[in-house]
Amino acid sequence: MLYTVSAMRVIRSQIQGWQVALTLFLLLVGFLFVVQFRVGREIRRETELPTFRVRDLAVLVNQQEEALQSLEAEVDQLRGKLREYETVTTEGRSAAETLTREVDSYRLVLGLTPIQGPGVILRLREGGSPGSVLAPQVQPQDLSGLVNELWSAGAEAIAINGVRILATTGIKQDEREIVAGTFRMQGPYLIRAIGNPKAMTAVLNLRGGFVEGLRSVGLTVEIAAVES
Repeated sequence: MLYTVSAMRVIRSQIQGWQVALTLFLLLVGFLFVVQFRVGREIRRETELPTFRVRDLAVLVNQQEEALQSLEAEVDQLRGKLREYETVTTEGRSAAETLTREVDSYRLVLGLTPIQGPGVILRLREGGSPGSVLAPQVQPQDLSGLVNELWSAGAEAIAINGVRILATTGIKQDEREIVAGTFRMQGPYLIRAIGNPKAMTAVLNLRGGFVEGLRSVGLTVEIAAVES
């Protein structure tokens, strides 16, 4: 009986010790939970942005995106203008070069540009003794015919006795002299033509051609190819 009472007392004391220990453990767990909760709330409060700051940042981001798009559009517009300027400059340069070539060709046709190069020299004079009334006289059409033969053979420029002959220069008879445009000329007549010497010589020496016809009526025609 005494043994049983003692055992019961021991068991009770052990149960009371476990209860105290469990109570202390639960109190400690609760304290740690409260501390963790408060610390977590403070951390979230410090790291979370206020709602109005989020809206402000969103507005700023939208503004920056719009500004970037505006700048990109402006850059594209400037690039387009640059391409236009480059195109206009190129076309203007080409137009200026074309206009310069046309002006040069007009000056050549109008006889305003000195020309030097290979060609032929023709010497046309009356046949027989100089001054003889029986000798055939050089006629304006003789000079016109030779000039036309040279033009058709590809002559670039022609001069008679140093006077530049154009496509519009008229050659006519005035009393005892031949007049080319406004210039009076006397024989012998020296015709210089710049162009391909072989081509012009071949046309002038053509059998049955104009030069042979002049020679057949007693006129003297001398042809010489020259390098300059």
